[in-house]
Amino acid sequence: MLIKLLIVLLLIFMIGNLLLGLKALVSGQDPRLMSRYIGRRLLFAVIILLLLVLAMAGGLIQPNPTPGG
Repeated sequence: MLIKLLIVLLLIFMIGNLLLGLKALVSGQDPRLMSRYIGRRLLFAVIILLLLVLAMAGGLIQPNPTPGG
């Protein structure tokens, strides 16, 4: 349950950084600021992916079964 909560929180942070990057783009702020927000979003996406792979490999979460299988 804790792993799922951590994934949801990381997804919220990822979306927040995406929105901050959009705000920086629309308001015409420094492009480095927008790059920083988008880079953080990418970092959170990589962390989520690694966390999911490690959790599935460790048996903490189970993927959905394939249909018809």
